[in-house]
Amino acid sequence: MSLRSKLMLALLLTGLASVALVGGLTYISVNAKVDSIRQQQAAQHFHSFMTAYLAEYGDWQTAIASESFDQFVQRRQARAPQGERPSDLLERMPPEVDRQSHHEPGDGERRGPPPHAAPPHNGPQRMLPDGYPRHRPPPPGAEQEPPPPMREAPPPWQPEHPPPHEARPRGDGQPLFRFLLTDAEYRVLLGAGLASNGSILPVEMRKGLRPLLVEGRTVAYVSPQSVLTPTPQEREYLAAIRSSLLAGVAAATALALGLGLLLSRSLSSRLSYLTDAVRAMHKGSLLQQVPVRGKDEVAELATAFNAMSEDLARSHAELNASHQTILQQAAQLRELSIRDGLTGLYNRRHFDEQAATLFNQAARHQRPLSLMIGDIDHFKRINDQFSHAIGDAVLRQVSALLRDHVRQSDLVARYGGEEFVLALPETAGPQAVALCEKLRRRIEDYPWQDIHPGLKVTMSMGVSADADSGSAEAMLRQADALLYQAKGAGRNQVCFA
Repeated sequence: MSLRSKLMLALLLTGLASVALVGGLTYISVNAKVDSIRQQQAAQHFHSFMTAYLAEYGDWQTAIASESFDQFVQRRQARAPQGERPSDLLERMPPEVDRQSHHEPGDGERRGPPPHAAPPHNGPQRMLPDGYPRHRPPPPGAEQEPPPPMREAPPPWQPEHPPPHEARPRGDGQPLFRFLLTDAEYRVLLGAGLASNGSILPVEMRKGLRPLLVEGRTVAYVSPQSVLTPTPQEREYLAAIRSSLLAGVAAATALALGLGLLLSRSLSSRLSYLTDAVRAMHKGSLLQQVPVRGKDEVAELATAFNAMSEDLARSHAELNASHQTILQQAAQLRELSIRDGLTGLYNRRHFDEQAATLFNQAARHQRPLSLMIGDIDHFKRINDQFSHAIGDAVLRQVSALLRDHVRQSDLVARYGGEEFVLALPETAGPQAVALCEKLRRRIEDYPWQDIHPGLKVTMSMGVSADADSGSAEAMLRQADALLYQAKGAGRNQVCFA
């Protein structure tokens, strides 16, 4: 995966993760806050109405025998200020107040005459066994009124309707809120599914109970037990939040992709300069400069690269110069090691090595080879008569005459003292003798008086061209014997065998 793709993917995942984290926390927080507000509102409404309910009738038994809690709430809502809808207060009120206030039957309830509150009466009322009031018969002579229509009322809050302490049911039939209600002695009046009616509430469950005060005295305790389900309005609100979160995710995705393209293009182009420069350095072009843009890490990297490239190129140039110097010095040392310091000719060690190589090549390819060894006549007399400086001058001049009048393929060396040797590859005996004779004459005819008046120099030579002698050393011994033969015959001559 390219760096551009990695950067775009990182930005995309970061954006999505940020939106998911912030949005999820916001959604959970809003949900929890809405639930808390709903619970507080429902509890406050229930507490307010239940306080008024008990304040009006004095106690729970009298209240439920006189008027259902739903009817009481509906009657109190009729007194609400103009413009305030009952649903604004009843939206989270227990239990099905809207349904009962509009005389609508509940689930499973038989349709019939709407329930009525107990009519006004004079004097005590008799209570039916089920807890509902019955009117006493009128006194004699009084005008008979038709009795109110009777309904088959269920026991309070048992089969058909949810109990009045339960808020409006959810979509699955479960109440939105339940409320635990006890009297002043913690006897359970409404258990909310947590305690049985008429039992004493355990001590551990009394924590958090809120007292209901009537004329400064506690007549009951109430505690909300949350069973939460969003209302349609809240579901719409949460759906709007989810839509906003999805829109935020889409916007974050588009923004991450856009920023990824923008940043990755800039970063990729800047890094491509560095990549190309490194490749050029790898091919040998060490001095490379890349553009520096901005002040970020990539710009610092480019600046460091430019400095490194300059230092490396300079060091490489210095190293090359040093290497050339070393090579030159090595060549000079090698030349010094194989050449004679006075005459500039090759020395004896180098001549022996090269003569052996030339002999082996000639023997392998059946080619001719000639070796010559010569000696300056009466050289000790020249030193004694004219001085060693004149002797050195004579050696240098003889060396120049030998070197200047042979082929480049021929090998000339100072063999020691006043002795000189020649290796003549691809040269047979007669041709070698002719060359040596020409060299002898040039030495004899050189104007030596220019070096010192009365100075005369000649050379005796012995030439061997016997390739069957077995080695270059054997040929040199043969040439040396011929040299002594030339010296014995009167010097200044060439002897050949």
